[in-house]
Amino acid sequence: MSIFDTLVSNMQNMGLFQFLFPFLLALGIFYGVLYWAIGDRVKKGPVGLISVVLAFFVMLFASSNPGISTFFANLGGMTLVVGSGILVIAILLGLAGFKLQDTFKGKYMMWFLVFAIILIGLIVYFGAGGGNFVSVPSFFISSDFTTVIIVIVIIAAAMWFMTQGEGEEKKDEKAGGGKTS
Repeated sequence: MSIFDTLVSNMQNMGLFQFLFPFLLALGIFYGVLYWAIGDRVKKGPVGLISVVLAFFVMLFASSNPGISTFFANLGGMTLVVGSGILVIAILLGLAGFKLQDTFKGKYMMWFLVFAIILIGLIVYFGAGGGNFVSVPSFFISSDFTTVIIVIVIIAAAMWFMTQGEGEEKKDEKAGGGKTS
């Protein structure tokens, strides 16, 4: 057994992964979000106190949900795998002569990129076991409901694409650049 195996085993036995690390992560997230949201109106002391109290409730949650350390281990590992995959794609695009900032220019491409990142994030979250901590009503995951949602999304996307150039055509017609027959 190597020194790192012993170190990780001792950290597990002490409960650092189960209690301390989720506590510290929650503390950092709560403090950062609260300070960003209300930092100018409230001093750091109350923001810190609220963050510590909420982080202790996360520790209480972790005590009754031992799977939280497995979730964070999977989430961190899957994020590393996905990030490595994105890095390899960026390297291959660079070798092919594409610059990432040129490839993702334009407002529609930026929205596509945002959507793709959100989708990847959700896949990583649920792939790491995040669905075990969120109770989803059964009708949301039924095949009929999923089919209806997919059909609605496809129709909405088709309508969106079909109506995109409409405003520009009307501007041209008003400016005298309309079609003549």
